[in-house]
Amino acid sequence: MLSRSVRSIAVELGVWEAFSAGVANCLDLVQAVALLERVGNLPVKTSHAVGLLGSYVHRGGEPLCIRLQPRQEPELLRTTLLHELAHACEHLTAPQPHRHRCSHGPSWRAWALAFGIAPQRSGKSFALNNLRQERLKPVAVCERCGCVFQRLRRLPARRNWVHPECGNGRVVSLSVDKRSRK
Repeated sequence: MLSRSVRSIAVELGVWEAFSAGVANCLDLVQAVALLERVGNLPVKTSHAVGLLGSYVHRGGEPLCIRLQPRQEPELLRTTLLHELAHACEHLTAPQPHRHRCSHGPSWRAWALAFGIAPQRSGKSFALNNLRQERLKPVAVCERCGCVFQRLRRLPARRNWVHPECGNGRVVSLSVDKRSRK
C-alpha cells in the first residue's frame, strides 16, 4: 500500500461505491464531483503505528494524505478508510477549512453515516494489539517492588517517574544499548 491514491485503494477494498454514493447524497452534483476528484487523488501512505488504525493528515486548508496501518483485519481496514474519508470530507466542506480541527462532531458523524459506517471514534484491531505486544520492550523498573515497565519507546528523560501502586517507589530507566534498538 505504498503511497497510492485514495481512489485506487478504495476500489481495491470495495468501498469506493459507498464513498461516492455518500458524497453524492450529501452534496449537489457539481460539489460532489469536485470533492470526489480532490479526495480520490489524495495519496494513501502506509503507517507503521500499532496504536492507531489510520489518520487524515492536513495542513491548514490543504489535505496532505491519509495514513493507514495495513496490518489490521480486512473488514476493519475498509471501515478505517471510510472513517478517514469522513474526516477528509468534513474538513474540505467546512466553512473555514484552514482553521479546521478534525474531530468526531456532528458534521463528521453525518459523513460517517452517509458512508454506511458507525459514527464511532475508534475501532479495535486484535492483529495490531498482538503486534504491539510483540514490540513492547522493558524500559524501566521500580526500585521498591521490582515491577518492570514495558513500552514501545523508552521513558522521556529529565522527569522523576514514580510507581503509585507500590507506594510511589522510584522508577528507574533501564539503559538500552543503542546498537540493539530498532
